[in-house]
Amino acid sequence: MKKNRIFPAVIYFIFTFGIGVVFSLTLPGYFASFTVPADVVAEALGRGDFVTGLVLTEPVGFAREPALKASFEGGGGVILYEAVMEVFDRDAVDPDETADKLTHGMLYSCYTGFVYGMKGRYDVFSTQKNGTSLKVTQANGREITLPLLDYDQNGDGSNDGISNFLQSGFILLEIRKEDVSSIRSLAFTDRTGEIAFTASPEEDLTFESEFYDCFADMGAYNELVARSARGEDTAEARNAYVKEVKEALGAAPGCEVTAASAEYAAAAKEIGRRANQKAIPFIILYFVAIYIIADFLLGTHFIIRFFQWFLFKVCKIPRKGQKSPAKGEVFGHDYFSTVTLTLDVAEVPEFNGSVQIKYTFGGEEVVFSLLKSDGYTATQRLKAGVYVNPFIDIDRTYAPLDLPENLEVEGYRMEKTIKIVKREV
Repeated sequence: MKKNRIFPAVIYFIFTFGIGVVFSLTLPGYFASFTVPADVVAEALGRGDFVTGLVLTEPVGFAREPALKASFEGGGGVILYEAVMEVFDRDAVDPDETADKLTHGMLYSCYTGFVYGMKGRYDVFSTQKNGTSLKVTQANGREITLPLLDYDQNGDGSNDGISNFLQSGFILLEIRKEDVSSIRSLAFTDRTGEIAFTASPEEDLTFESEFYDCFADMGAYNELVARSARGEDTAEARNAYVKEVKEALGAAPGCEVTAASAEYAAAAKEIGRRANQKAIPFIILYFVAIYIIADFLLGTHFIIRFFQWFLFKVCKIPRKGQKSPAKGEVFGHDYFSTVTLTLDVAEVPEFNGSVQIKYTFGGEEVVFSLLKSDGYTATQRLKAGVYVNPFIDIDRTYAPLDLPENLEVEGYRMEKTIKIVKREV
């Protein structure tokens, strides 16, 4: 590699390898957080493993027995579980400014679950006045409408569809105690606003059960979180509450701490495995690509030289326009010749770079280094014969006009002049 290319090569490799390291550290986590879990949930729902789907929504704890489970004519259904979730939003505003809202680290009670097996039979996408929603009828007969749509395709400010349903074929449901006081029935409307299907529990769901009792005094815990956000030290009291909840869930039949459940451990392991399967090929291809680019633009063209060697030496493919030596004396004479190569730079007076011209003979490489200080002339003592596989290392702005495909070395002294011209843009 020429000296004037060493610095750009160092900068290139530092920059590209730095990006590669970032990819290596972040891509598995990205896939594990944003793409793989939805696939694992969809597969779990497809085989009826609803608890695995539930734990991947990462509640703090849940009750194993469904609070509502209904099947629909033609397949699919809806399922809800008792659960307590933690707010995860590090960008949440100061709790002093939103006293009536939850902020990062606070807990809330909900019924959470899925609509599954309805892809192709539940029309929820529309960019014009989409009426898709969940209507919850409470025990007192009052109806509350909750949103289901979560993405805006055309950027008009109104949501047009449900992302998980579009990508993975299920809808994640979460009905919070802050939104409804009880659940008597559910009605799902489609994009036209018409009811597409309904479901009802055997008894009204009222956010009262042995499971929810395990999280007694949740309001006091959320106040501790708010105080902590204001800079007060509440760690000891918060840890004590967490310990009490874990002990209570352990003593309540059918209740689980999500992180300690067998389903969560198995699902997390599977997600990690799939995330690596997605990330590793991309990372390998990235590093291969940056090496190929460097070899062509900054390096010594090892890739080109390898293929030249493989095609012309191993596979014995004749070069285009290659002529067989016409003079028998070129072969079979064990003598050496003094060979001088000279560059004619008359047409490019501004040219001042160094040039290397390489040939191979008998599996060995011969290099002519032509420098301005030497008048672009170099001499080698070579064994008589035909030297092949020419390669010139020169500033890409310039090119040789008549570099021989086969350098026939014969006689005791020979000279060859190679004209250098500027490449056409």
